[in-house]
Amino acid sequence: MESLEKIFNTAQLCSEIAIKMSLNFKHGIDPQSLKNDKSWVTSADQQIEKELRKIILKNHPTHFIFGEEEGGELGNDEDAYTWILDPIDGTFSFVHNIPFYSSLIAVLKGKTPIIGFACLPAMGITMSALKGQGAFINGEKYIKPPLVGNPNIEIVATADPYRFYIEQKGEILQTLYGPQIKTRTYPDALGYYMLLKGSVRAFIDPKVEIWDVAPFHVIMPEAGFAIQSWNENKDLQRGSSIAFPIDMQKMPINCSDILELTKRFA
Repeated sequence: MESLEKIFNTAQLCSEIAIKMSLNFKHGIDPQSLKNDKSWVTSADQQIEKELRKIILKNHPTHFIFGEEEGGELGNDEDAYTWILDPIDGTFSFVHNIPFYSSLIAVLKGKTPIIGFACLPAMGITMSALKGQGAFINGEKYIKPPLVGNPNIEIVATADPYRFYIEQKGEILQTLYGPQIKTRTYPDALGYYMLLKGSVRAFIDPKVEIWDVAPFHVIMPEAGFAIQSWNENKDLQRGSSIAFPIDMQKMPINCSDILELTKRFA
């Protein structure tokens, strides 16, 4: 039986390579273009995914791979391993040379996420987790800082507001960005990182694909947080997403009002 340690080591290697390749991209010189859905794709997206696929198949030839750029399939058997790849998440930030983009890698066993890597290359941050072994930031075991759940923390982080309108959920922004709630746009992996640091009390995204959130379905629970859809489904799936801190009884901390709000718009 294949060891999880070996799989985790391959995922770590893939993360390191994704970091290096993304930082080598020459903005304004290397190719970048809009896809049919009007989202950006760059040569970095495509080349990173191709390289990661080579590494995975060399080390784990029986594993399935499902990537944002080249597609693929998910293993149906409960013992099958599937790699979920998003070589550049937050490509909108990436093409504008804003350091909020990330590279995301996850491994599922059956349908359960068991390994997650989420790196912010331009910020020198790597979040990772192995199911049952805790979460890590830059290789150091994650320990919740005192700010997590502190009632003095006011900020709610969201994805880019235009995404809410695209998903016909713009009405919620009237409350989130209204006078009663202090909300700022900290998109993609940056929002999850700020949640782990205790800087925000929840992170809300109106639309995710599974490659956008797969690593965080390991990282957040292992760090003592919850991640679920707006209608409270905790399974890894396409749709809406909200992540938030919980206590030892798995009850939300300092964010019940936000959970009620997103549930209304689910």
